[in-house]
Amino acid sequence: MKKSLTAIALAGSIALIGAVPAMAADKYPAPPANAAVSDGTVGPGDQFVFRGKGFKAGEGLSISVTPGGRPAASGASISHGSKTVSGKITLPLAPQNFASSADDSGAFAFPLSLSETGTYTLTATGLTSGVTATATVTVEGAALASTSTSTSDAAALANTGADASLLLWSLVGAGALAAGMTSVVVVRRRAKAEAAA
Repeated sequence: MKKSLTAIALAGSIALIGAVPAMAADKYPAPPANAAVSDGTVGPGDQFVFRGKGFKAGEGLSISVTPGGRPAASGASISHGSKTVSGKITLPLAPQNFASSADDSGAFAFPLSLSETGTYTLTATGLTSGVTATATVTVEGAALASTSTSTSDAAALANTGADASLLLWSLVGAGALAAGMTSVVVVRRRAKAEAAA
């Protein structure tokens, strides 16, 4: 009887001790903040997503878009000897700031589009924690053109509708399908006739 009571007491205490949740101390560091863009190289006006994680849940964020150096193909040239400038001087654009907030897991996703070519540094800063996450994006290609077209530009537009060759190839495809179906019917009839004979 003593062994039975001891075994029950031991089993009960093991079961009760195992049922207590583990109490982890708050000594584990938070994962470092990191950020990325959905596409590292985009065209002017193309939308991409700047996303990151590692912030406090629901924390307000300040997102800064800082233009970097423009590509060398921007056309600006400076002559040192004559102290004249032949071409356009592009002044650095001021950083733009946007507001966003982290979700319940400390992550954010911010859609963005840039219209000027160049390399941009995107920085998200937590307003309460001071944590920062940075990513870069390059905008390449021609600037956006106006969407209005005149009648003289209409001839240069691509034809996306049906044309005569589409109709011709549709008829050829339908004829090939009909010939295939006919040959299958003929082969089956011959096989039945030979099996009956």
